[in-house]
Amino acid sequence: MKVLIFMTQFYQLGGAERLAVELAEQLNQRGIHADILSMYTEDLPGVSAAKEVLLQKAIPKVYFLGMRIHPPISSLVPALVKLRRLLREHEYDCIETSSVMPTILALWATLGLRTRHVAGLHDVIIKERYNGKKNLFWRLSVRLNRHTRFYAISDYVRRSWIKYSNTADQHVRTIFNGIPNDCFDAIPEKESVYEELKIPPGARLAIFVGRMLKRKGIDTILDALGPILHKENIYLVYVGCLDQPPEGYFQDEHGLLERMYSQIAREGWREMVLILGLRSDIPRLMASSDVLVHPARIEGFGLVLAEAMATGLPVVASDVEAIPEVLAGTDSIMVPADEPAALRDAVLRTLGRSCEEATQAVQKGKKRAEDFRIDRRVTTMISLFQDMTLGLF
Repeated sequence: MKVLIFMTQFYQLGGAERLAVELAEQLNQRGIHADILSMYTEDLPGVSAAKEVLLQKAIPKVYFLGMRIHPPISSLVPALVKLRRLLREHEYDCIETSSVMPTILALWATLGLRTRHVAGLHDVIIKERYNGKKNLFWRLSVRLNRHTRFYAISDYVRRSWIKYSNTADQHVRTIFNGIPNDCFDAIPEKESVYEELKIPPGARLAIFVGRMLKRKGIDTILDALGPILHKENIYLVYVGCLDQPPEGYFQDEHGLLERMYSQIAREGWREMVLILGLRSDIPRLMASSDVLVHPARIEGFGLVLAEAMATGLPVVASDVEAIPEVLAGTDSIMVPADEPAALRDAVLRTLGRSCEEATQAVQKGKKRAEDFRIDRRVTTMISLFQDMTLGLF
């Protein structure tokens, strides 16, 4: 079997991008030829170095479609021609996509070809959020190519897509996200982490991990915990991308970080609120913290929830969309989104657990995290690819 993993880019790995790269690596380790195709050009900053890393990890080929970021409509036809030629010449059995534009391109490029297309759904897709011209074209493309099949990262995402696109139930499978094994192997390094971050011994550490976006509830965390940081000896650490947000679902998304910085300075919380940006040692930080706080306003899965449970970190999260599905069977506390007082109470309840209660919560979380091991996801993806080539899906 020969598979092409088609993604927007691989030099800045968000959740979907990281999963795509890991899938390609794992497929090759299992003897399945899997190449990577980026939608963009190779001359972007950091791309050449990232490509070399992929090749060193035994990815056979890394291709570039040559489109610009935010490409003009006029570039779509040349990109389609190039993609069709690539699929034909290299005789790929399957092409996998996980974001809107690569999916649209693959929908058109595979028309009339033997290459089967499977599209991953990584977000809760509803008309209120996906109603632009590009999304209307996406839905039209899905209607025209009836041979494409889909997998969703949660049952909630699966149901939302079926309603949004009118895709037949049997053409959409649920395949949970996978988390790397180093999350399960993480060892607490509290002393070294505290020393590095200049946190005094005896303090409690609440951590947020994810893109610094309003949809993730980062402002709710600050409103909830800021007023009690000094009193309860809690340090709040934000870890995640600080880049300007893309067009989002919240009109006041832009400028949110600046408003938070101002609030932190105004309230005198500077020494107790740490905004670290991107880090490469997420499992280490999680294993050394006391609670993960994730009050997202929208969430199709929440990789950090699974990662936290695997490291033994208790979770406090909002009860929106797919989060209850991911945290099912655990002692994680869930509260309504946009309610700082409820979030504050949940964090204090988590930190105030007895040793027996805390141990039980960790054990339940680790057990649930086993459902999200990357090996399990890859095995399920292989079955999906095989079923597609045999015409069983």
